[in-house]
Amino acid sequence: MKILIVGLTSTAIGGMEFHNLGNYIIMEPLIEELQNTFPGAEIRTSIQMSDDYCRKWNIVSLRDKRFFRYKFTTGLRTIADIFKVSLWKVFSCVGLKLDGLLQSSLLLREIKDADLVIDFSGDVYGDNAHYRAFLEANARLWFAMVMKKKIAMIIGSPGPFKSAWRKIIAKYILRNVDLLTNREAVSTELLADMGITGEHIYSTACPSVLFRKEPDENMVQILETEGLNQVRQRPLVGLILCGWNMPVGPYNRWPREDVEYSSFVELVRYLIEEKNVDVCLMSHQNGTDDEMRLQPANDHKLIARLMEIIGNKYPEDRLFTLKGLYTAAQSKAIISHFDILVSGRIHGAVQGLSQGIPSVIIDYGHEPKAHKLKGFARIYDVEDFVVDPTNADQLKETVSKVLENRGEIAEGLEKRIPLVKELTMKNFTLLHELAYGKA
Repeated sequence: MKILIVGLTSTAIGGMEFHNLGNYIIMEPLIEELQNTFPGAEIRTSIQMSDDYCRKWNIVSLRDKRFFRYKFTTGLRTIADIFKVSLWKVFSCVGLKLDGLLQSSLLLREIKDADLVIDFSGDVYGDNAHYRAFLEANARLWFAMVMKKKIAMIIGSPGPFKSAWRKIIAKYILRNVDLLTNREAVSTELLADMGITGEHIYSTACPSVLFRKEPDENMVQILETEGLNQVRQRPLVGLILCGWNMPVGPYNRWPREDVEYSSFVELVRYLIEEKNVDVCLMSHQNGTDDEMRLQPANDHKLIARLMEIIGNKYPEDRLFTLKGLYTAAQSKAIISHFDILVSGRIHGAVQGLSQGIPSVIIDYGHEPKAHKLKGFARIYDVEDFVVDPTNADQLKETVSKVLENRGEIAEGLEKRIPLVKELTMKNFTLLHELAYGKA
């Protein structure tokens, strides 16, 4: 069995593993469960993973800039591939095998050799993708269709599709893949409203629930450095912020006006002064240098500026940020020490929810809004805990409710997590059935 994983989650090397930690906590259990589902399968991917990762997980990451840079030259290569595939199809219809036409393109060669093509585009398949990236992603899937490959688009949150041309393309592609699993039901409902339905479409759950934290024995020094191993007199609230939570886009806009932080300044004040809790500000995103060493990134700048605006109003044990930069597994271990979590990144929230930690999900503050947030909240049965970051009163009221009822909420999550894991494993059962047929 040869499996090819493609998708719009691909970025330059380091992006998947160290930058957007949310995507990584999906990727690791995805690969692990694919290997459990298809023992001995050869897994190859256009998603750019480091050599260390590939050795650890025994996969091949295909090195080609076209898989993450969607420039004019990428479009020219895709046009050439369309011509090759079309010519190959015409000749195959009259009984002539011209597989050599496909050999000059790494992408076409990999698709031709694959038994199963899996698309992992997350929430990027839709308006979130640059138009060139969107066209490129659909071209890859069309190539696989022409070659009559088994195609699965899995664990995504496709949409929205506001422009007519994107809707037309999405309808054609999503109706014609063999399997489409959405990691939350809201996306399935969105597609149904567009007329995209079928027995091949399922609502499942995200493999991020399966992601494992760094073992406790490896966290001793980190917890000591960050002051998270001490006995606290007050509850500890974790607060994850990102550029999507700000009222003005784009998400990476810099610098920002101080007034844009007002809801979060007020939330911190409320938590410390009125709810008598300690607050830890942290990022669920990193950057890297040329040697793949972790570096502060956009979210760290936001947190640092928020701390500057608040100033020295509170002692360091009441309000603090993390001193170090941490991997996804280390971040999950850190989050396990919070009494509740307030997260502006959905997979930051999942790092808490999947451990039974009561969590508030901060919505996007500007367009494009993300329907996936409500979808994830529904899966974990915390829909009432999705808050508008521009509404300081709602932020405070919801966080207060979660704080006061954290014991009951934690019990509910402990019952819910096994159901989420069961929904997650449905992805792999469906993939196995697609590859080998139902038992």
